Amino acid sequence: MEVAVNVEVEVLEADQGPQHALSAYFTMVALDRNGRPMAVPPLELETEEEKAAFEAAKKRHELYHQRKKQREEAAARVIGK
Repeated sequence: MEVAVNVEVEVLEADQGPQHALSAYFTMVALDRNGRPMAVPPLELETEEEKAAFEAAKKRHELYHQRKKQREEAAARVIGK
C-alpha cells in the first residue's frame, strides 16, 4: 500500500493560511507471522479521484524500478571498466 503524506506549515504571527512544506509517499507491505510479504485483498476504488491516484501510484512504482535498473546498469559499466 502506498500512503501519500502532505505536510503544511503555518506561521501563527503571519496573517496567512497554511503553506505546503513537503510531500512524501510511504510504501507499506503486509507481513505474515514469519515476517514475509503476504497478499492482501485488493483495494476497492470507488471514486474517479481514487482511481486516478491509484494509476499515478502505479506509474511512480514503474518509474522507480526503471530508474533503479538504469542506476544498476550504469554502476555495472563503471565497475566493469
